[in-house]
Amino acid sequence: MDICGIWKVRELRMPTPEGVKVYSPDALPPEDDELYDDILQQLQLRTEFAADGTVSTLLAVPEEMRAEAARQGVTVREDGYAVVDSTTWKEEDGRFYYDTGITGEVMGEPTDPFMAIDVTEDGCLLYQMGMILLERA
Repeated sequence: MDICGIWKVRELRMPTPEGVKVYSPDALPPEDDELYDDILQQLQLRTEFAADGTVSTLLAVPEEMRAEAARQGVTVREDGYAVVDSTTWKEEDGRFYYDTGITGEVMGEPTDPFMAIDVTEDGCLLYQMGMILLERA
């Protein structure tokens, strides 16, 4: 499987004391819920896996806001997206991994900052510790 390209969020899986809540563009929390705006924004993000090993979180910048974004130092790509976060990804032995940026030690041994990206039976990606289900955009 080739994961290069742009992916969109199909589902957000949020752990809560009552269990995991699943949000999607068709299943949002009520507008008066304190999480509504955050979830709506996360569902609009895109994730791009580039062939050079870069994985970027992208935010669409509307045409009417691009000039202001440029004045504020935000680089908007030709496709209308701005990169809001970037890290690396790799493929090893047929599995995909992304760099979480988490470093440290366990019992004196350094931890590996790369975490697996699982592929579902229908070709979606479980990303960010399984909290985000991505499908091709």
